[in-house]
Amino acid sequence: MNVNHINDMKIRHYTEKFLVDHFGEKANQIRVTYAPPFLLIHLNGFLLPTERIFVEKGQLEKVIETRDILIQSVKPTLLEEIQQFTDIKLLDLYADWNLHQQTGLLIVKMEKGESDYPLPQSLNQEALYEIVLMNSMRSQRKPDEINFYWLSDQVLLVERIGILVDIEKQLLKNGLNEELRLAKLPMERRILTLFNLEGHLNRQIEDLFVDWDFPQDRSYMVFILTEE
Repeated sequence: MNVNHINDMKIRHYTEKFLVDHFGEKANQIRVTYAPPFLLIHLNGFLLPTERIFVEKGQLEKVIETRDILIQSVKPTLLEEIQQFTDIKLLDLYADWNLHQQTGLLIVKMEKGESDYPLPQSLNQEALYEIVLMNSMRSQRKPDEINFYWLSDQVLLVERIGILVDIEKQLLKNGLNEELRLAKLPMERRILTLFNLEGHLNRQIEDLFVDWDFPQDRSYMVFILTEE
């Protein structure tokens, strides 16, 4: 049994306990992608009975905001606990939720790791770059930098650096972090409907998650793909 598999198992068990302790509910499935400098924890079948009422009424923002506040409040503890499963220093934690599909993603950024996660040769990286670029420019501005990380057969992470416009920076100075995040999420997810992304990936997209490191002017967009 390799080290990563042992870590995956322990992280799954810890995440299950964390969800029960803080949300009062388990996820039906927890999948871990361990690919330094990223550790992804993908939740399937995770929606509380009380949350279901808001989702059915179309009041998704209330649920997302509540979850975001909870994750932010326990972030230091969560990172400290996960740290015991790896010898690479953990830097920060990000999260996003797809309530209609009852899924969620925790993105842990690590200090170091493999420097190269190239896309498969069969994919047109130039076309993918143009799609991410155009989607970013529709809602904010041209990123200073776009990086692709093919973390596993089913996980593509896109990192964008330098995307905030001046008015967004001012909103952040005014303390409107969560309001800005909730406003930007639907605009980012338009990438699935505005562009033929699946055609360029040669795969169907099961899920999409987005979160931001506003202080560092950085964004993480994660595509969960169907099995090849």
